[in-house]
Amino acid sequence: MNKKGYTLIELILVLAILGIILLISMPTISNINDTYLNNFARQLLYDIRFVKNMNMTEPVKSYNMVLLADGYQVRYANPMPAFHKVVDLRDQYSISFYENSVWFNANGTPRRAQTITIFNNKTGKFREITINVNTGRILLYE
Repeated sequence: MNKKGYTLIELILVLAILGIILLISMPTISNINDTYLNNFARQLLYDIRFVKNMNMTEPVKSYNMVLLADGYQVRYANPMPAFHKVVDLRDQYSISFYENSVWFNANGTPRRAQTITIFNNKTGKFREITINVNTGRILLYE
């Protein structure tokens, strides 16, 4: 007898092997969340440095950053107040800060020391950005 079909066991084995390959190759959700947290923290760090550099090179425009619980805004005050950039966080993330704005003088020193913490509310992981008042140094702690 010449059979041209597959048995049930063969089909189950093939599906099991495909399932295992898919599970191994797919990234985990926690890695995606960690990647977003790291990328957002770096983006915030770069934007703070942008505000600092712009105040050093173009002090007339008076750039500053406004921190919100669900994102931040980069704006300048002169000649007319305007937004340069608006960034929003995803729902499961939040920002904690001491003062809701970041200002730098024309020499690159901040007006106040600041620690900004970005939280992942579901996993409890966080990243901190610290602005040193004496030197104007901006650090990201992962």
